[in-house]
Amino acid sequence: MQNNSNLDWQKVYSNYSPKLLGICRRYIQDIYTAEDIVQDSFITAIQKNHQLHDEKALFAWLKKIVVNNALQHIRSHSKDTFVTTEPSEIPDMYSEMENQTLEEKNIFIYDFTNEELLSSIDNLPPHHKSVFNLYFIENHSHAEISSLLGITVNTSKSHLLRAKKSVQNYLLNNFVNHNTPKKKMAQLLVIFGLGGLLWAQTFQNKFAQFKIQPLKKLEIPSDHQINNSGFSSSNQAWKKKLMIGGTLLIIAIASVFLLNTRNSLISNNSSVPINKNQIGINPIQARKNEKKSNPNREKNPVGQHINEPHSTHNDLQNVTESKEKEQSLVIKKNLKKTIIKDSVHEPSQKVIVVKKIVRRDTIFVEK
Repeated sequence: MQNNSNLDWQKVYSNYSPKLLGICRRYIQDIYTAEDIVQDSFITAIQKNHQLHDEKALFAWLKKIVVNNALQHIRSHSKDTFVTTEPSEIPDMYSEMENQTLEEKNIFIYDFTNEELLSSIDNLPPHHKSVFNLYFIENHSHAEISSLLGITVNTSKSHLLRAKKSVQNYLLNNFVNHNTPKKKMAQLLVIFGLGGLLWAQTFQNKFAQFKIQPLKKLEIPSDHQINNSGFSSSNQAWKKKLMIGGTLLIIAIASVFLLNTRNSLISNNSSVPINKNQIGINPIQARKNEKKSNPNREKNPVGQHINEPHSTHNDLQNVTESKEKEQSLVIKKNLKKTIIKDSVHEPSQKVIVVKKIVRRDTIFVEK
């Protein structure tokens, strides 16, 4: 959206007011009233400049304001308001004009001046004049005219046909004679049955560049301040929104970063669980613990007297088996500790335990 607060409205008025006054003059016959309407339209435009989205459409926007103000003036000051007309009341122009010649039915084979055409429009009643201007010069449809004037489509058609009849009669009675020049191209269109196009073509061409230089300069009353707040407030609002959005984005990024850092620390600490069995054991302390848990290991199996005279064969066998069991249990415990201690760094190995049974014979001596 462009900022139109920097427009030089005096310059805009100087450039566009002559053409806008010519447009307004087609609706309002009194030139002073028409000029006041153009002045009021410019003040309205200055107050509502925030509604203009493209500076290239400035003239079209001003023209719309002028036409709407002119129609509002006609509606409020005309006794012949835009009355509704039933469809049955629509006149049949061709039946009413069937006794006229072919050239008289197509009045625009003659070349008229701007002043002559403008006087024919001024001769129309205000409600007929409005419909005639909107349809033939502004190129509006009957549906659009009915919306602008608050009348039905049939009423718009009725007003247009009556306006055409009035304009034709006025031009024939006041400006056509044997010396009036004719347009050859218009005569060809009539011959080929396209005479109806001459109405819009004639008025649009004649009034496309119609201008009236205004007598007044643009006067902006002191109580009418140019409304630039629309642009400044909108720009400030956008700046505030951008600042708030940027702040929230930074906060969100910082929160995600801190959360990820905390989760990574927690995962690193929890990924290495403490296992007492994996901690290195002092060999001396291990032996002391082993002695406490296995006091029988300190006994020397060799120191026992096997061949005592009072021992029997069963006693020797029991002692031998008990010693073998103790030795096997001690070996198993040592192997377990060794495997547990070395399992952190070395793969488990298969241990084969070999048992050797020593049998001793007992000799009995007879006395």
